[in-house]
Amino acid sequence: MLNKCFKISRSISLQFNVKKCHCTIIGKMYKAAIAPMLLNGQAVEWCDRIKYLGVHLANAKSVKFNINPMKRSFYAACNSIFSHSQGTNDLVLLSLQESYCLSALMYASPAFIFSTHNKSVN
Repeated sequence: MLNKCFKISRSISLQFNVKKCHCTIIGKMYKAAIAPMLLNGQAVEWCDRIKYLGVHLANAKSVKFNINPMKRSFYAACNSIFSHSQGTNDLVLLSLQESYCLSALMYASPAFIFSTHNKSVN
């Protein structure tokens, strides 16, 4: 299948960068050792976590999201605003947080199912 994708992409002048390609397993066999997949004769790396469009997916029996990078980015944005806004009006500070911090926290949140039972994957 990968060879077919490679041939088609080549015919339409697209290139795959094997160093940026990753594979992961989601399902019953997520702990299985699988032989390397080859794309144009180069091995594609198997990972237990991948980042796709800013969302961190972890291999498990079902789809698991790692929200720790999103929380880290939110706290970094908050700390940056607070450290550079001494004496700033509270409404301006709130507006800055809404613009920069909230977007970091809420990115791709519609894809997640949040509950008190869910724990982020470390």
